[in-house]
Amino acid sequence: MIKVLGICGSPVKESNTELIMREALKSVEQEGVQTDIFTVQGKRIEDCRHCNWCMGKQDEGNFCAAKDDMEELYPKVVEADALMVASPVYLARMSGHLASVLDRLRCIHYGKHHAGGMKHKVGAAIAVSWFRNSGIETTLTSIHWGGHYPPLAEQGLQASQGSGILIPKTSIRY
Repeated sequence: MIKVLGICGSPVKESNTELIMREALKSVEQEGVQTDIFTVQGKRIEDCRHCNWCMGKQDEGNFCAAKDDMEELYPKVVEADALMVASPVYLARMSGHLASVLDRLRCIHYGKHHAGGMKHKVGAAIAVSWFRNSGIETTLTSIHWGGHYPPLAEQGLQASQGSGILIPKTSIRY
């Protein structure tokens, strides 16, 4: 069974970000694939204190020194084969709520018991914005690197001077 976990970084109930996340999860549902979603809406999630407790004292049932609603997420991330991470674009970046979640996932990658736990996971990043040039690329990049796992699939399109006319990938210089 392949397990795909969606992590929605919007604090708004039934937000556009959550609705798009749910549709993305539906797109991978098939025989042999199980999906689940974790949303930050209504959750109490502290920032990472970078105390390194996870690196020295972590054991199987205790991921982090901070005890909050992340305790619900940690086992789901450990069990997941793939992650879909979605964020609304707030001030040209991912939501602070999602930033806290991703910072706290360091205990699964660098922790004493779960060291390297993010290494072989694959995933996708989704950024939801009200308008073009508002920070979608920055948000996708932040999710990509903030998730402690390089193999995230990101999708971005480039339009000619904001016209909505897409530029063929072959004409884009990197």
